Amino acid sequence: MCDVATPLTYERYTGNWQGSYQGWLITPKTMGMRMAKNLPGLKNFYMAGQWVEVGGGLPAVTISGRDVVQIICKRDKKRFVTMAP
Repeated sequence: MCDVATPLTYERYTGNWQGSYQGWLITPKTMGMRMAKNLPGLKNFYMAGQWVEVGGGLPAVTISGRDVVQIICKRDKKRFVTMAP
């Protein structure tokens, strides 16, 4: 048995634009761009994931999640600590 995923598969399962498996395209214009992790007027609402970071894949998603945790810790005046597994 062979399992195959195409852009149509990604679009069907995730709803990602044109079956994208990563976030925004890295270009000279978008490189280094940072998106806000919250929306004005929505209290306690934070965004993390491949569409919040330029580039994509698992590393970008985990970094965006870590960024949100740091924002929440700072807001709650709690120390942010990481540990290697």
